[in-house]
Amino acid sequence: MGYVSNVIGKDEAVSYEGHISLLAYWKSFLVGGFFLALGLITPGLKLATFDELEASARLYSSLFFLAIGAYILAPPFIAKMTTELAITNRRIIAKFGFLRRDTIEINLSKIESIRVEQSIFGRMLNYGSLVIIGTGGSREPIPEIVDPLEFRRQYDEILNRHT
Repeated sequence: MGYVSNVIGKDEAVSYEGHISLLAYWKSFLVGGFFLALGLITPGLKLATFDELEASARLYSSLFFLAIGAYILAPPFIAKMTTELAITNRRIIAKFGFLRRDTIEINLSKIESIRVEQSIFGRMLNYGSLVIIGTGGSREPIPEIVDPLEFRRQYDEILNRHT
């Protein structure tokens, strides 16, 4: 946790760490996997006529499909590697992004509620999004995390311990 360890204060300690769920990106894996598979089988296709032009066309189309598959599959892994979620004894900290950084830092005392949003697949595969509602009505979304109910439960326990 590079960002979190750099921003926590002297008397502040991480009490719980959350993580992004790769299962939330199942559609990307389905589509990206299709293109990767297409890129892998394209060179092996045997057509009625086989000449050098056809072979190079199959090679370029294979590389094209592999590039599309990689382009679709990269964002979930980048999100997983570059997102940091933590609850400290004072606040909730969330950091998103690699080249561009977006952060959320809300003091525990300034949180009015935490809303959990889960789709049917999210409930089955145990992932979902949190919407942290702060004083004044500010809404801070934390998308696609593993076990959002546990994150909210940990927040409640930490809040009760320190109040």
